[in-house]
Amino acid sequence: MSWKEFFKKNTALIIALAILFLFTLFSIYNALQYVETRKGVVLNDPFLNLIKAYDVSKPLFILTYLSSIIGIIYVIRKPQLTIITAITYILMLWLRITCMYLTPLEPPYNIVPLRDFLLESTFYSGNVNLKDLFFSGHTATAFMFFLVVKNKILKWIFLFFSVSIASLVLIQHAHYTIDVFVAPIMSWFAFQMAKKAYNKLFKE
Repeated sequence: MSWKEFFKKNTALIIALAILFLFTLFSIYNALQYVETRKGVVLNDPFLNLIKAYDVSKPLFILTYLSSIIGIIYVIRKPQLTIITAITYILMLWLRITCMYLTPLEPPYNIVPLRDFLLESTFYSGNVNLKDLFFSGHTATAFMFFLVVKNKILKWIFLFFSVSIASLVLIQHAHYTIDVFVAPIMSWFAFQMAKKAYNKLFKE
């Protein structure tokens, strides 16, 4: 089905989803500002203690946005995949907001601040955020595209992106190990819920 036909059949729902998406971005923005201001606890992470911290911001930045660009180009061609991806991402952000609110954490002791000029100029309000920890948004987003795409070669590519990004945020000590391991689980859960929501709400 073309986008024109799909939009004609689901106009109200698509507009509502767009509004919800914008509201979610506004909410995650405020959540990120809040978690930076509160006191948290430092976790004892035996695995992270074994890894020497290095600044890998540049390769992490490249892999993160390259995976997102490839993923968006792939899904945008098909209305179904686009909507399911959008719902998955919205649910994933709300899961992050909830998890961050329920788990007040301080960053690992030897964290190397992760520099991302796009986030710093938008959601981080010019700051270098350190406490948006549980769970890893970088890892969850890359894994989301692994779940969404149907092309087998692309799936392997996104699996590579996911593992590489997860490894790099640990090398950077930008996240605890638990942040990275939980991220794919949350992404998978959001994806399953998104598919159910799509099947109930949207017409093809």
